[in-house]
Amino acid sequence: MHPFVRYINDFTHLAFPFNCFGCHKALEEGELPICDDCYGGMPLTKYWQHDENAVEKLFWGKLPIEQACAYCFFTKHGMVQELMHQLKYNGKPIVGELMGSFFGRQLLGTAYADVDVIIPIPLHASKQKKRGYNQCDFIVKGMAKELGKSYNLTVVERLRANETQTKKGVYERWINVKELFKVVQPQFVNGKHVLLVDDVVTTGSTLEACADALLQVPGTKVSIATIACPSPF
Repeated sequence: MHPFVRYINDFTHLAFPFNCFGCHKALEEGELPICDDCYGGMPLTKYWQHDENAVEKLFWGKLPIEQACAYCFFTKHGMVQELMHQLKYNGKPIVGELMGSFFGRQLLGTAYADVDVIIPIPLHASKQKKRGYNQCDFIVKGMAKELGKSYNLTVVERLRANETQTKKGVYERWINVKELFKVVQPQFVNGKHVLLVDDVVTTGSTLEACADALLQVPGTKVSIATIACPSPF
């Protein structure tokens, strides 16, 4: 790099520091918006290496999914929760694409890399209009690029803006999402193995409802992957 260009870059960085979306410290030149320390300290679940993991068990006795996993654990006020907050509420969709890319690299060479197509959990149109984007779309793009798979962001439609799940019990959550999704492009998933992607899984009720709609399409198989799940500790 020309010394003058480096000087301008350094000056710009001092005047308008670029901060990590996870820990908020100033980034070094050339670092991604998620710094090397946060990337290296990501609390990985490694569930993609294990059958009968905690995410997979959420769907036992409910749906005949192929497999399920999450990329990392989140804890209250932790780094992963901050990244998800930046993605969903602070207008930083690049966080989703980066996290999807990180996750996709981990899934290379696993059974999750054998899917045919990757699709996101959709937002209701009213919520997407308010937020400006569906955060899961960007996660899917990052994963698809690393895995070399096709993706479709409009296969499934969310029929209503369901109430917040935060303070609901398991049964209430199930009622809240019952018949919430419709597959509007069944020809795209017919006879295919779909990887259904969400940002965070807790009880799994929303993913269950969406996967159930997909499984009504003849010959369709569903695996599930999310960026985060609760820490068991």
